[in-house]
Amino acid sequence: MQEKDYILRLIKSCTQLAATIVTGKNVMESLVGKQKNSVSISESQMLSIMINKYIEEGEINKAENMLFQEIEKCKSASNLETALLFYENLSKWSEKRLKQCNFSKREIVEGIEDVKKLYE
Repeated sequence: MQEKDYILRLIKSCTQLAATIVTGKNVMESLVGKQKNSVSISESQMLSIMINKYIEEGEINKAENMLFQEIEKCKSASNLETALLFYENLSKWSEKRLKQCNFSKREIVEGIEDVKKLYE
């Protein structure tokens, strides 16, 4: 049964793609236009998603830079929460793991202090 459903979804997707190519419309516009469902993500949610992505990739400095850019634009409670969760998460890492990502426990403390100054 699942295989049949999968094949039907695959056929539907291919048909939609072919129709989109023939009509010259953007694929996403066509699909979104047909589907009345929409997903809404706030800027703070997107920030959290991006920071977690960078953390998973070991790009801690990139995540921290993005965090501070957003805080400087908007000193919201949600950005403060994201910052505190970011540093709390990193504080659980070993110094060795942080070093592999070009970061340190000292930088965590400095980062928290910098966030604190921005919100004073």
